Amino acid sequence: MELDELKEGWAILDRRLSALEVSLVAGRAVSGVRSELRPLRWGQAMQAALGAGLALAAGSFWVDHRDAAGPLVAGLLLHAYGIAMIVAAARNLVLAAHATETAPVLTLQKRVAELRAWRIREGYWFGVVGCFMWVPMLVWAFALLGVDIVAARPVFMGFNVLAGFVCLGGFLVLSRYIKAPEGGSVRRAGERLEELARFTDSGPV
Repeated sequence: MELDELKEGWAILDRRLSALEVSLVAGRAVSGVRSELRPLRWGQAMQAALGAGLALAAGSFWVDHRDAAGPLVAGLLLHAYGIAMIVAAARNLVLAAHATETAPVLTLQKRVAELRAWRIREGYWFGVVGCFMWVPMLVWAFALLGVDIVAARPVFMGFNVLAGFVCLGGFLVLSRYIKAPEGGSVRRAGERLEELARFTDSGPV
């Protein structure tokens, strides 16, 4: 009877030690995910600040040029682009915060996967829009020099817009053959969780 009790005691101790080991590994993994996503958070905070600056400057610009169609449209487009930068950065920060909370490994994996998917969609969208955003930037730059380049050189601006479509075509072709990056920090965070999942080999911790 004493031998059976001793065996049972050792079994309980072994299970507790195993659970403690998994808990420690999980804690290190979550801490590692936080560390890996720290550059992303800093980068997105900077993007939000730049977007706010662009939105404020562009908003003031188009208000001051309401009587000129070219600068007005350019200012509105840049204003909308600045707001889009803020919204995209805010979503990244929210998803990153959810991915670094204490939660079962499977839940964290799903959250990191959601962040990865969003980063890919975001990169694709900004890639498409970025093929054209330098055109309103050009209009803005000339307007600051006192020149309405759209009214003064419509053919020149037409060629710039055409160049934007050529850029878009090239981007769409490349996007079919090159996998869109989700960001190194997000990828490494996912790899840490995959390592933990392989270690536990038992679903959620």
